[in-house]
Amino acid sequence: MKEKRKVCVVTGSRAEYGRVKSILEAIQEHPGLELILVVTGAHLLRKYGESVLEIEKDGFPIAEKVYLIVEGENPLTMTKSTGLGIIELATVYDKYRPDIVVVPTDRFETLSAAIAAAFMNITLVHIQGGETSGTIDESIRHAITKFTNVHFPATEQSRQRLIRMGEDPATVFNVGCPATDLLVRVDPGTREELFKHPDVVPMDGRILHPDRPYLLVVQHPVTTEFGKGYEQIQETLFAVRETGLQSIMLWPNPDAGSDEISLGIRRFILHHGQENLFLYRNFSNELFIRLMYHAACMVGNSSAGIREACYFGVPVVNIGSRQNNRERGSNVMDVWYERKKICEGIQRQLAVGRYPVEMIYGDGTAGRQIAEILSRIPLDGTQKRISY
Repeated sequence: MKEKRKVCVVTGSRAEYGRVKSILEAIQEHPGLELILVVTGAHLLRKYGESVLEIEKDGFPIAEKVYLIVEGENPLTMTKSTGLGIIELATVYDKYRPDIVVVPTDRFETLSAAIAAAFMNITLVHIQGGETSGTIDESIRHAITKFTNVHFPATEQSRQRLIRMGEDPATVFNVGCPATDLLVRVDPGTREELFKHPDVVPMDGRILHPDRPYLLVVQHPVTTEFGKGYEQIQETLFAVRETGLQSIMLWPNPDAGSDEISLGIRRFILHHGQENLFLYRNFSNELFIRLMYHAACMVGNSSAGIREACYFGVPVVNIGSRQNNRERGSNVMDVWYERKKICEGIQRQLAVGRYPVEMIYGDGTAGRQIAEILSRIPLDGTQKRISY
């Protein structure tokens, strides 16, 4: 009987978990694959919502929990976290001896996982390579590409870009984004049902009104603009306040500059009140999808506004440089960190309403395709050469 291939998947953040969830399911279901799940980064920290609890609730067996984030949320601590991640993940790989390591997206802990796998001669698989964007994420993404043996880009444009970067076309598979697998299968329900969910009901006694429109606000730090996060989030909050709409907002992710944004939110509330602003540490993937579906407009700089909102036609006001040059639908309006421009953008998007659905990042079958390819790709060496 053929021995199962051991596939180690490393996940480090709440948003990126949505990129691998359907892959985890497909690996578990595939007769030729064995899943080794490693959970790390912000998943394990209470201040970022402790999203490891969602992974456990979904029933995935966690092989290892790896603590690697050095507190401080600045360029120094992010750099140290990356180095610590290489050390800790190398130990995990040595313990479990996987045949394949799968890393998603473009985060610092992803870079740690990729470097450790490459140095230990383990076949490396990367999800969502070949994309362009702002911040240090693009540099991380392309660096991982050069360590990667098998690529799963989310669009044809990204596939072609990887090939132009010298990757062998035979190793580059356009399967779509695994996050879309979740989008096409979630039942959004009604807004009334959504606002009764225990993880949505405000804990301070205030009320979210299902008969009124709401904004979904998600703004993360831009690592290459470290030192500007406080000012940037203030501009967004003033604009959101000006609309008068109830607004559901998530705390930022743990990249360098996160504390600046968190401080900006706290001080804004202290000086100007919370009014219609409802803050949350974390939502499950399904709940976040439902919140996106029912939102009147999405505001901020999250990749979800670029990659996923188009599947529902939700209007998006994308702020700043974080998502520069990403493929996007007609539902996205780009503005800079100026409260007047942000407010005007929101008002214009509200006036337009829903856009036509655009399935830019796949058809919802990525997870199954990836698992099938992982079961049959050659594992005959990890030495890479540029393809001309």
